[in-house]
Amino acid sequence: MGINRRKHVRTPGQLIVQYSDGRLFFTEFLSDLSLGGMCIVASKPLEPGTKLIISTSTQPAFKAKAVVAWSKKSKFKYQIGVRFVGLSQEQKSQITDIISSICWETNPIH
Repeated sequence: MGINRRKHVRTPGQLIVQYSDGRLFFTEFLSDLSLGGMCIVASKPLEPGTKLIISTSTQPAFKAKAVVAWSKKSKFKYQIGVRFVGLSQEQKSQITDIISSICWETNPIH
Protein backbone atom coordinates (compact mmCIF):
# COMPACT_ATOMS: atom_id res chain seq x y z
CA MET A 1 0.00 0.00 0.00
CA GLY A 2 3.06 2.24 0.00
CA ILE A 3 3.62 5.04 2.47
CA ASN A 4 1.21 5.05 5.40
CA ARG A 5 -0.79 8.27 5.01
CA ARG A 6 -2.95 7.87 8.11
CA LYS A 7 -3.10 10.83 10.48
CA HIS A 8 -4.18 8.73 13.48
CA VAL A 9 -2.73 5.66 15.16
CA ARG A 10 -4.90 2.57 14.70
CA THR A 11 -5.71 0.54 17.81
CA PRO A 12 -6.40 -3.14 17.15
CA GLY A 13 -9.43 -4.55 18.90
CA GLN A 14 -12.55 -6.57 18.44
CA LEU A 15 -15.79 -4.74 19.06
CA ILE A 16 -19.26 -5.27 17.63
CA VAL A 17 -20.41 -2.43 15.38
CA GLN A 18 -23.68 -1.82 13.63
CA TYR A 19 -23.85 0.20 10.45
CA SER A 20 -26.36 1.16 7.81
CA ASP A 21 -26.12 2.58 4.31
CA GLY A 22 -29.70 3.87 4.57
CA ARG A 23 -31.17 0.75 2.95
CA LEU A 24 -29.56 -2.20 4.73
CA PHE A 25 -28.46 -2.74 8.33
CA PHE A 26 -25.37 -4.79 9.25
CA THR A 27 -23.81 -6.08 12.48
CA GLU A 28 -20.12 -6.99 12.23
CA PHE A 29 -16.82 -6.66 14.13
CA LEU A 30 -14.22 -3.94 13.82
CA SER A 31 -10.57 -4.96 13.68
CA ASP A 32 -9.09 -1.56 14.51
CA LEU A 33 -10.17 1.93 15.50
CA SER A 34 -8.70 5.42 15.42
CA LEU A 35 -9.93 9.00 15.65
CA GLY A 36 -9.98 8.99 11.85
CA GLY A 37 -11.99 5.82 11.25
CA MET A 38 -12.10 2.06 11.60
CA CYS A 39 -11.66 -1.19 9.73
CA ILE A 40 -14.69 -3.46 9.74
CA VAL A 41 -14.49 -7.21 9.09
CA ALA A 42 -17.63 -7.80 7.03
CA SER A 43 -19.53 -10.52 5.23
CA LYS A 44 -20.15 -8.34 2.17
CA PRO A 45 -18.11 -5.58 0.53
CA LEU A 46 -19.24 -1.98 0.24
CA GLU A 47 -18.30 0.40 -2.55
CA PRO A 48 -15.89 3.24 -1.74
CA GLY A 49 -17.84 6.45 -1.26
CA THR A 50 -20.82 4.71 0.39
CA LYS A 51 -22.15 6.85 3.23
CA LEU A 52 -22.79 5.06 6.52
CA ILE A 53 -24.18 5.60 9.98
CA ILE A 54 -22.08 3.60 12.45
CA SER A 55 -22.94 2.79 16.05
CA THR A 56 -21.59 0.67 18.88
CA SER A 57 -23.21 -0.80 21.94
CA THR A 58 -20.47 0.55 24.19
CA GLN A 59 -21.48 2.56 27.25
CA PRO A 60 -22.15 5.28 26.44
CA ALA A 61 -23.28 4.30 22.95
CA PHE A 62 -21.30 5.82 20.08
CA LYS A 63 -22.90 6.90 16.81
CA ALA A 64 -21.27 8.72 13.88
CA LYS A 65 -21.42 9.40 10.16
CA ALA A 66 -18.75 7.75 8.03
CA VAL A 67 -17.84 7.05 4.43
CA VAL A 68 -16.28 3.89 2.97
CA ALA A 69 -12.69 4.66 1.94
CA TRP A 70 -11.82 1.19 0.63
CA SER A 71 -13.01 -2.42 0.60
CA LYS A 72 -11.00 -5.57 -0.12
CA LYS A 73 -11.38 -9.34 0.04
CA SER A 74 -9.60 -11.01 2.97
CA LYS A 75 -9.76 -14.82 3.03
CA PHE A 76 -13.43 -15.62 3.77
CA LYS A 77 -14.56 -12.07 4.66
CA TYR A 78 -14.01 -8.49 3.52
CA GLN A 79 -12.15 -5.65 5.18
CA ILE A 80 -13.88 -2.30 4.89
CA GLY A 81 -11.98 0.86 5.77
CA VAL A 82 -14.27 3.70 6.83
CA ARG A 83 -13.45 7.33 7.53
CA PHE A 84 -15.45 9.30 10.10
CA VAL A 85 -17.11 12.46 8.83
CA GLY A 86 -17.78 15.64 10.84
CA LEU A 87 -17.06 14.32 14.33
CA SER A 88 -18.03 16.55 17.24
CA GLN A 89 -15.67 17.01 20.17
CA GLU A 90 -17.96 14.74 22.22
CA GLN A 91 -17.72 11.99 19.58
CA LYS A 92 -13.92 12.32 19.53
CA SER A 93 -13.89 11.96 23.32
CA GLN A 94 -16.08 8.87 23.05
CA ILE A 95 -13.68 7.30 20.53
CA THR A 96 -10.75 8.08 22.82
CA ASP A 97 -12.63 6.40 25.70
CA ILE A 98 -13.39 3.33 23.56
CA ILE A 99 -9.72 3.09 22.52
CA SER A 100 -8.64 3.37 26.17
CA SER A 101 -11.11 0.62 27.08
CA ILE A 102 -9.78 -1.64 24.30
CA CYS A 103 -6.20 -1.04 25.47
CA TRP A 104 -7.18 -1.73 29.11
CA GLU A 105 -8.87 -5.01 28.17
CA THR A 106 -5.90 -6.25 26.15
CA ASN A 107 -3.20 -5.00 28.56
CA PRO A 108 -4.62 -4.90 32.11
CA ILE A 109 -2.31 -3.91 34.94
CA HIS A 110 -2.04 -6.66 37.58
